[in-house]
Amino acid sequence: MPLSDRISVDDLRLFFLLHEAGGITAAARRFGVPKATLSRALARLEQTAGMPLFDRVSNGLQLTQAGNSLIECASAATRAGSDAEEILRSAKGEPGGALRIAASALSAQQLLGPVLARIGQRYPKIEPSVTVTALGPDPLAEELDVVLRLGRPEEPYLIARKIAGTTLRLYVSKKVEGRLDLGNPKEVEALGRIIVNVPGSPHEWHLKNSDGKSVKLVSKPMCTVGDPTVALGIIRAGSGVALLPAAFGEPRVESGEFLCALPGFAGPSVEIFASFPPRRASVPAVRAFLDILLEVGKDVPH
Repeated sequence: MPLSDRISVDDLRLFFLLHEAGGITAAARRFGVPKATLSRALARLEQTAGMPLFDRVSNGLQLTQAGNSLIECASAATRAGSDAEEILRSAKGEPGGALRIAASALSAQQLLGPVLARIGQRYPKIEPSVTVTALGPDPLAEELDVVLRLGRPEEPYLIARKIAGTTLRLYVSKKVEGRLDLGNPKEVEALGRIIVNVPGSPHEWHLKNSDGKSVKLVSKPMCTVGDPTVALGIIRAGSGVALLPAAFGEPRVESGEFLCALPGFAGPSVEIFASFPPRRASVPAVRAFLDILLEVGKDVPH
């Protein structure tokens, strides 16, 4: 087979991204690849196969039998390309170059702010970029170095490093002070529950105190938000109550912005993890980032 007719590893990677996202438009939006580039890669692969690799269905793309046979190879090609990049980056030795991070907006504010400040001071050759997302994306599929998220990732092929542990507590606006009894569950719940719909955050609130007494807040929520920063904005406006990690809520109590409702009661403990593909740990910039992240994590309120 002429070299020019051989299947491109990049085309296989783009095919894998199409499968992950479920459509051309979705893949372009999620991975930042132009739709034309994705379409051309798919067309080349389908021309080589002599048959469709995806069925065009109402909600996007669905693998055909031929596409399903190819997807494992495409996944391997994606991993191989990622591994090759990591090896080359590791060979440089000195921390530097691109560092691609994903985190929720709240994690970015609370954890990444101090970390990136120290990175800039100690390792000026590192070039961090942060993707803000409420989800816990797969760093391999989305070509990220490190993802910060609540809870351990489900993907067995990722390394998960615990950064901090914290309990969930109820927080309300300082503006409600004096208007209600913050120790009364019914009055607190009447403010309106704000559900934070992210991995690791429960929709029904079960809290306990040190004496073993339990409280349940399970009323219909006033709203459901996809990122905890939205909940913070609602609370700042003087409305609602949210169950948030103490790591994020306590600094706002100390600043006089929030109040802790049902003091003495706490929800389940949650853990903040940094997840990354195994070979990423050998990249100097990633190692430096993780070391500083663990430094900052020690100061997170438990």
